[in-house]
Amino acid sequence: MRIETSIDIDSSPEAVWELLSQPARHPDFATPSDSIVELGDGEVREGYVYKEKGGIPPIKSVMTWTVAEVVPNRRLVSDGTDGKVNIHVDWDLEATASGTRLSHSMELSPAWFLVPVMAVMWPAVMRKRAQAALDGTMSNLKQIVEAN
Repeated sequence: MRIETSIDIDSSPEAVWELLSQPARHPDFATPSDSIVELGDGEVREGYVYKEKGGIPPIKSVMTWTVAEVVPNRRLVSDGTDGKVNIHVDWDLEATASGTRLSHSMELSPAWFLVPVMAVMWPAVMRKRAQAALDGTMSNLKQIVEAN
């Protein structure tokens, strides 16, 4: 279960990265993020762990996120789990003549006991909600970065 989106932002990759690489700011732009429950120590780096409350209604939980890859101003990859669903998230930044092309993907893998439920819910409801959440996140991020 994978969804993707991208957007052009009229600002530098460094400005986009400044917001994106601060988990404490995720609730400011990420529509599925309600709040940060716990932050790791220091700056985002491979192995950095934080906890975030949120989700895509009607499914809400506390996710534990582990940063898997960091390439400053270019790429951020994180893996999250709440014990029921695993989520793999990629953010890719590409410099363009007018600013930054930001691409974002999310891949969901439900635990075995949720596979039958998600087989029905994903195509019927959740795929559209997840895509709307990703698109909203990108729009919010663009608005915040371009306003600064």
